[in-house]
This record gives sequence, C-alpha cells and structure tokens, in this order.
Amino acid sequence: MKNLGNKILEIRKRKGLSQEELSESAGISLRTLQRIEKEETEPRGYTLKSICQSLGIDVEQVYDYGKEADKGVLLLMHLSVLSYLLLPLGNIIFPLIIWITQKKKVLHVYEQGISLLNFQITWSLLTYPLALAFALMKMLHYPGSWYVFAAYILFYFLNALYIIKVCWLVSKDSAQSHYPFSFSLLKP
Repeated sequence: MKNLGNKILEIRKRKGLSQEELSESAGISLRTLQRIEKEETEPRGYTLKSICQSLGIDVEQVYDYGKEADKGVLLLMHLSVLSYLLLPLGNIIFPLIIWITQKKKVLHVYEQGISLLNFQITWSLLTYPLALAFALMKMLHYPGSWYVFAAYILFYFLNALYIIKVCWLVSKDSAQSHYPFSFSLLKP
C-alpha cells in the first residue's frame, strides 16, 4: 500500500520512539525498518504485525490512517441504493460513484461499499429476469404472470427493508454493515 512507510514513520514519531527502539521492540533489523519508512519496501505479514504491536496499534489503524470517520457518507452510500425505485440500475450506479470517490478518504467506505455492491449486483441479477419474465408473460397473456409480478414486488420490498436496516445499524456504529448472501464479484 502506498504511503504505508510514511504512516509508520508518523506514528513512530508521534509515540516518541527512535528507529532503534522500534526495530528492537518489533524484533526486526534497523535496516529493514529504515527501508520500510523510506518506502523502499513494504512490510507484510509478521513484520507489519510486529511493528504495529510495538507501536500499540491495530494493523487496521495503519491502513486506515488519515481517513476520516463520516457516518453521513456511509449513510448516503447505503441510501443511494433506493434510487432503484426511480432509475433502473441506480442501486449499483450511485453507490459505485460514492464508493469510488470516497473509499480512500472515509473509514469503512471501502469494505462496506464492496459488500453493498456485491449484494446489489446479486439482487439485480435475480430480479431483472423476473421483470423480463413478467413482461413476456403479460405480452403473451399468460394467466400466471401476476405471480411473477408479486415475486418481483416482494424482492423490491425486501431490498428496501434491508437497506433501511443497514442504515439503522450504520447510524448506531459506522463499522457495522452486513449484507446477506451475494456473489463475491468485488473482493476486498
């Protein structure tokens, strides 16, 4: 991750540790720490975990360093899904725009956006064929078309209810957001 070395350097200085103290505490060589802080190499696995433990922080804090906590952006991203009520594929387009523009600036947007987009893509792949089936059945005057339409409306209703539930969870704790089953098209 770009700037990871700078983040470690800033946190080390803020904690008042020298490079020697941190490298000794983390159990890594001084040269390794110097190369990390100069961004000549990127710490991975055990090295990153050891550095973070020595600094008294979680690994997530290093990755999220400099990001702002903004529940408003998170809520907007989740609520933007409801645009599907007015615009086909709005449930994917608007959250995607927010995710792309805010994932490096706001805490939890990256991971929640992936979860949200995966769920909405899955939802769309399941519901749009129902809409097509209804239209086709209606054109052919098939008597069972209203059952398909009822299933389609039920999916819309359940999606809206789930979005409201997730928004309520996010308003209580910005780190919370969980969408049920979905295809993992976007990976964290």
